Amino acid sequence: MESDDAFPNAKHLFQQAFAAQDPAPLLLHVLKEHPTYPALRDLVFYYVEAVHNDPYCGQILASALARMIHSPDAPSFGQETFFELLSRELGGTHFKDLYDDDIAKDYGPKNTYLLDSLLSGFSLKYKLTASPEMYGSIEDGLKAPRGSKESEVLVVGTCMQLLLHGFGLTTDLAGAYKWQPGKVAEKLKAHKAAETVKDLHAIEVLEVHNLFYLKEMALI
Repeated sequence: MESDDAFPNAKHLFQQAFAAQDPAPLLLHVLKEHPTYPALRDLVFYYVEAVHNDPYCGQILASALARMIHSPDAPSFGQETFFELLSRELGGTHFKDLYDDDIAKDYGPKNTYLLDSLLSGFSLKYKLTASPEMYGSIEDGLKAPRGSKESEVLVVGTCMQLLLHGFGLTTDLAGAYKWQPGKVAEKLKAHKAAETVKDLHAIEVLEVHNLFYLKEMALI
């Protein structure tokens, strides 16, 4: 995804806003001054850029976008609302420009597939957007063959999204990608037994399978 700045100084203003302690008011001000579709595209572009540069800020920034959606100050764009355009534009970024090399890279904070998984997980958590590609990526990790480097990354990406999104995959919101909680737990437990995930820190995310067992038993 690339950006041609929608207005003069757009890059500086968006980057400054996303670096603020509370980005939402600054971002709303920028969009109210420039209520155009190209400006909203820039908002999404610099949001993704900010999370790629510092994954630890992802929750703060995604939360800020969610607050903007429900703000009475959110601008409209002709016949479409801020949420409608944001949802469509953001949904178009998740898992769109990834290739096998991105998935095959070693597990780590700069792996582009894992960064996309993080962004997708936050989009699902805060109800910013949802798409078949996002749910399909979760399914890819559940169905991944055991033992390859690519599978390790796919499984970790799936667990990241499940940890952020909770049980959305087990509801009608997932559409054709809906899974029973017990099946999710079964697949993740099999990956754990097969040692698909070898990174010591990443192994911890596989423990999410316990939550899906409890959900299957209706204990949570």
